[in-house]
Amino acid sequence: MESFVFGRIPVKNALDGKRIPTKLLIHEKINPDKEIIKTCERKGVTIQTVPADMLNKICNDKNHQGYLLYLSDFKYTDFDKVLNKVKDKQDSTILLLDGINDPVNFGSIIRSACFFNVDAIIIMKNRQVQMTPTVIKVSTGAEEFVPICQVTNLTNTIKELKKVGYFIVSSSDKGHDLFDEINYSGKIALVTGNEGKGVSRLVLENSDFIAKIPSTSTITSLNANVATACFLSYIESYRRKVNK
Repeated sequence: MESFVFGRIPVKNALDGKRIPTKLLIHEKINPDKEIIKTCERKGVTIQTVPADMLNKICNDKNHQGYLLYLSDFKYTDFDKVLNKVKDKQDSTILLLDGINDPVNFGSIIRSACFFNVDAIIIMKNRQVQMTPTVIKVSTGAEEFVPICQVTNLTNTIKELKKVGYFIVSSSDKGHDLFDEINYSGKIALVTGNEGKGVSRLVLENSDFIAKIPSTSTITSLNANVATACFLSYIESYRRKVNK
């Protein structure tokens, strides 16, 4: 089964990713990216020039920038494989998403997770946006470089993470801990909740910390992807200072 990505940067990143590219569609009236063309030629990817209407139809009129790449279907990483990979790491960050439904939020979170070298992203099989072309477009191909796992029960997954030494930090504007007053050394699992409801009750009950980003303005909460980026940035900064 094949899927596709669209947009110049997502296509460029996907060509260097884990999945197998098969065919590239390019808008017939653009000056194509030489690096993309060379990579396709090197990998034996078929290149086809097409009218804008064809790209618009496939992408549902989203901004494809004249590029669409067909490639093998996205495959989620097995959770046990992630645990085996991180078992000997001194510092590790795993990101858990508790019901993120906006594909733009999800794509942005994937990009931030990749930027801050998160070991894996864990999502639920239900009540969560999955890996759609829009998510991949927003992530600019970062999904090729950070493992993404599907699980059926987030609370059970948290319990498994605790057994192997992870502390659970849930992001919530109702938290009693401050995000920049937590010790982030060691193994941390960060939970980001649904855009409207936040982190679910059972997940909060199984968290070691419920942390908020303090605000001094009339706006008391941040968008899910922005809050996640703030947490990940601070975790990285904290460890860099501690490990000097």
